[in-house]
Amino acid sequence: MPAHTELAGLLTLPDFERAAETVLSADIRAYVAGGAGTQETVRANTAAFDEVWLRPRVLTTAGTTPDTRTGVLGQQLSLPVLLAPTSPQRLLHEHAEIATALAAEDAGTISVVSTDSHYPYPEIAESAPGGSWFQLYAYRSLDDVDATVALAEKAGASALVVTVDASHAARRVSTLRSGFRTPPFVDFGTLRALGILEGDIPANARLDRLALTWEDLRRIRERTTLPLLVKGVLGPEDARRCFDLGAQGVIVSNHGGRQLDGEIPSLVALDQVASAVGDRGVVLVDGGIRSGVHVVKALALGADAVCLGRPYLWALALAGRAGVRAVLELLRREIEDTLLQLGVESVADIGRDLVVPAGHRL
Repeated sequence: MPAHTELAGLLTLPDFERAAETVLSADIRAYVAGGAGTQETVRANTAAFDEVWLRPRVLTTAGTTPDTRTGVLGQQLSLPVLLAPTSPQRLLHEHAEIATALAAEDAGTISVVSTDSHYPYPEIAESAPGGSWFQLYAYRSLDDVDATVALAEKAGASALVVTVDASHAARRVSTLRSGFRTPPFVDFGTLRALGILEGDIPANARLDRLALTWEDLRRIRERTTLPLLVKGVLGPEDARRCFDLGAQGVIVSNHGGRQLDGEIPSLVALDQVASAVGDRGVVLVDGGIRSGVHVVKALALGADAVCLGRPYLWALALAGRAGVRAVLELLRREIEDTLLQLGVESVADIGRDLVVPAGHRL
């Protein structure tokens, strides 16, 4: 595990990926990095950012330290970056989601904790009481969904994120080729706390999930007072319907390219969804974000904040809590530099005029 001085030498998010490759086994690297099929969407998620150009404002009064703070669903964040739900984090570090939640709290932002967490969600929430969100997968029955929501509420989750794009197992060729199997040191504490998982863990680290419907989403909305976001939305009509059913936000996401190969890149979908949604609620985005410049481009195209995935997992593998914190601080510095060069005083001042989409897709 690198010392903090070695972390300081990692100057970009891809630096963290390359460093993590030296400490992770080939099968775990494949599991974390891999996507569905030929991984076209994994590559396209990042490539889409290269098709958007920035256009600075000149002769402005922007100071030397731009303000990166923002608010999301009433929670004040020190930067517009949340940590996306990922699992199983125990593959990468013994402290898993607890380290991630603590790092998010250190940095003044939010960790979104997966139903598939290694540690039980109540334990994670207690360790970092700053206010995590809970991401819901639907397992076994709607009664179990109700019990899962109740567990999240009781533990103190400040929002509920319902993932709707991963009901069916995906064909992840790179993971299959690597021979990945769930190691014996990985568990699923939240599922065990709910009684959904008993006995041995499946070799592919996945239980069968329910395929939720719009009526099921309405049911979940009626059974919780928590702010509700729907994750996995890529179409304007679907986004509008989520808000019609009472959602407070959507997360524009293609699951990091892990479900459907050839799926629309998240950034391309963001531009369309944000235009359709307007000011009805929160719009977040994940997928392919590898720099502070990417964060600013996403905000200019209508996101209120972004959710970071794989990059913080690389950092978690390198140095646990300190590694994840280092990635967030690096992004903060990159966002500050981008705003400074754009002539913008704060995240709140980012507008569509700062970007020039290239090509026909945007």
